[in-house]
Amino acid sequence: MRTLPPLATRDRAISAVLVVGCGIVQAAALAVAAFATRDAFAALHGQAPLALRTILELGFAGVIAALCLFASRRQAEELGQSYAIALRRVLYKQIASLPKSRHDQRRTGALSLRFVGDLSAARLWFGRGLPDVLTAMVVLPGAVAILIALDEGLALTALTPLGLSLLLMAALAWHLERRHRRLRKRRASIAISMIERIAIAPELDLMGRTGKELRALDAQGAALKSDAVARRGRTAGLQGILQAGVAVSGLAILWFASQGTATPATVAASLSVLALVAMPLQDLAAAWDQYCAWSVARQKAQRLLSDPSITRRPSKEKTPVSVTLPDIADLTAEAGKVTRIVAPNAPELARLIAGLDHDPKVTIAFGDQETPPKTAFIGDTHIGIQGSLRRSVTLSARKRPSDEAVAKVLCAFGLSALLDAPRGLDQRVAENGKGLGAGQTLRLDLARAVLGQAQVIVISSLRWDVEPDQKALLATLHSMTPATIILANAANNSNFLEYSEAS
Repeated sequence: MRTLPPLATRDRAISAVLVVGCGIVQAAALAVAAFATRDAFAALHGQAPLALRTILELGFAGVIAALCLFASRRQAEELGQSYAIALRRVLYKQIASLPKSRHDQRRTGALSLRFVGDLSAARLWFGRGLPDVLTAMVVLPGAVAILIALDEGLALTALTPLGLSLLLMAALAWHLERRHRRLRKRRASIAISMIERIAIAPELDLMGRTGKELRALDAQGAALKSDAVARRGRTAGLQGILQAGVAVSGLAILWFASQGTATPATVAASLSVLALVAMPLQDLAAAWDQYCAWSVARQKAQRLLSDPSITRRPSKEKTPVSVTLPDIADLTAEAGKVTRIVAPNAPELARLIAGLDHDPKVTIAFGDQETPPKTAFIGDTHIGIQGSLRRSVTLSARKRPSDEAVAKVLCAFGLSALLDAPRGLDQRVAENGKGLGAGQTLRLDLARAVLGQAQVIVISSLRWDVEPDQKALLATLHSMTPATIILANAANNSNFLEYSEAS
């Protein structure tokens, strides 16, 4: 079972250390600025000129703090993007290795959302929230130490309301994750519906459903708006509590100073420290919001990663192999020959042989190989990525053949007209062969199997069933590849009808 990618990889650990290091330097710069501010106000109160050292310390502290902020934000974004890349790879590998039957049970929009909502939540938490927490863990204790060093009594007076506001925020923060879960559900519902409906919007409009779809979209939008406002209100409330704590702490400092127990310079320095820690405190509330979003997304991602998967690591061998199903009437497809399977569950068996599905009750052996052979599966629909004709027909090739070899195979399968079209192999082929006929996409699949040097070719396709030139195509395929060819056809009887043609 796959798991979420670890955070502590070498590059991400370096980014995290740099973020913490920037926080430490910021805390040191804060200390220098605080004491320099005290010296400056003391000089102003005594009507004395500012010392050059004080001016340099203030300027130095400001520049260093700005540079640290820039560097920490940059490293934080690098950390977030790095984790998002790793998570994207893990999720895609899991989706690619799911059994086809399990994949078909899931909504396409729901799987697509893993690469939008989940990755966005991961990037924001690891790229902003977590670095902000790490920075606050350094800056806030440093600020407390500076206040104590300036005046212990003043520090106690200032930190009491600030500590109470932090406790109040913590007490009210638990509810935010539930808000995020509801908001995510609403957002996902709209996103999934739109992903699946946009492609068929014209057909739905022809059915007269546009008005109903718009009303449903408005209702979903209103519910989403309500939850989004509630979540944002909760986050803003947490930030407001901290802001109020900072304000009350400032008033407490002024009240303490009014008692005549602290010098104006010390008060000014303390207020400057308080102002500088206000931003990390605000970031803590935003970080909790980002963590809650990631917590919900993480649960969804872990649920997907816990699904059983199929390991597909085809052998690099090019020789044909026999295919044996000992649990199914000892069926054996001889290496390099053509075998036909006719049975009610022939399409399901075809997917099992091709490695698209898995059934623990069915054992499949591929000759003497320990790993599955390289297999080409030709199903009801043509699978293709938008690109050139050259790219489409060589998708499964480990090394792209020459244009001459590609053209020869295409012509052999009767695709000369397609090859002779403007731009030839450079012409664009739409995703999944849209715009091409069933016969053309079938021939493209056969050509792809040959150029990909598959060891086993499994054909279980309605396109093949209605193809008038089956015999000619099969003869061409058999002559151009030494692969083991399996034709799977559904039938209304429970027996296997098997025959092999000599190679």
